[in-house]
Amino acid sequence: MFNNINNALDWLQNKKKKTKREDLKRITTLAELLNVKNNNFKIIHIAGTNGKGSTAMYFTNMLMDLGFKVGSFTSPYIIKFNERITINNEYISDFDLLKLINDIYPIICDYEAKNDDLVPFFEILVLIAFQYFKQNQIDYLVLECGLGGRLDATNFVIPKLSIITSIGYDHQNSLGEDILDIAYHKAGIIKENGVCFTISNPLTNQYILAEAKKLKAKLFILDDISLEAKEDKGTSFIYDGFNFHTPLYGLYQANNAALMIAGIKYLFPDLDYNIINKSLQKAFIPARFEKINNYILDGAHNISAIKELVRTLKELQITDLICIYTSLKDKKYPDMIPILDEIVESYIFPTFNDIRSVEAKEFSKYTNKNYQVVDSLEEAFNLVNTKPCLITGSLHFVSECRKLLIY
Repeated sequence: MFNNINNALDWLQNKKKKTKREDLKRITTLAELLNVKNNNFKIIHIAGTNGKGSTAMYFTNMLMDLGFKVGSFTSPYIIKFNERITINNEYISDFDLLKLINDIYPIICDYEAKNDDLVPFFEILVLIAFQYFKQNQIDYLVLECGLGGRLDATNFVIPKLSIITSIGYDHQNSLGEDILDIAYHKAGIIKENGVCFTISNPLTNQYILAEAKKLKAKLFILDDISLEAKEDKGTSFIYDGFNFHTPLYGLYQANNAALMIAGIKYLFPDLDYNIINKSLQKAFIPARFEKINNYILDGAHNISAIKELVRTLKELQITDLICIYTSLKDKKYPDMIPILDEIVESYIFPTFNDIRSVEAKEFSKYTNKNYQVVDSLEEAFNLVNTKPCLITGSLHFVSECRKLLIY
């Protein structure tokens, strides 16, 4: 048992996988043991390569505006660990998180001893979140997958809606190198006789259609609205003949918002579009095309996200930037850096203290632009001074930069 939150989080975050998850038996068994498998709250389950966080935020704000008590489970965090678990956008307190970790600790230890198994961090976190939401009697849960979908620890639920955002290349070591391999995992959140909304992707539409048909699920494939969206102090777009706007930059935000609009209208057919549009105006996500002074912070960390980031910057005529960049070892940075070259004047590659990070000098192999390798983030910021600068490559990296810029 733990006396303070730091010790409790150390235990939780150091719970590693024993083997790669091959089914959902363990999380389902533990959910039943903890009596959180079947709940009174309705669930909106979100999978996808990019856009999960934005789409989850849009749903959360809209359901709150309709007067519901809304839980949200997201991953990863940007500012504080507690932001993964929220009710009505309020982070779980250290007090509640510590209590729940202490409550679950002996149950996890007993299960591991009896089954000669290890329960990994993310599964425990999911169970803690469900305990919290059940105790607080929420109405809706907006539930974001951690990785993939089919074998994700969140996928023991029966949702009211399944939402699949954009599908692209990321986590290939876990999900497969082929786009249809990745789609296989994302489509795994579609449930028998369920309802699913997704954005059109010519590479994956037929596969997802076949999966939905096999499960006798209702599938709604929305057009790629980003193709007609406009940058206008955020993102403006037309859906179902109505003009919508979100203050978030990035043409892809049109698709993320449209998924919420379509899903909410399915749940509440008489809801007026003006009310939905008003809710969209409250949108904010740190480190997603966030502007802080002369810096643009964006956690793009895979090829499709980098392409969308570059497309957005070009639309806004923001080019010739200094770019502070790093990436993690499992990412396709040799392919991402040349894409960034289209809008970057020069790079700063700082040393980033993370066990998963790449040696800073390595990035220079993949660009013809000028670059400097530095030992710290502070040194990188001093080199930028007041010049326009993009910070990208990793959500964890961008969040650390954000802390220094704000605090």
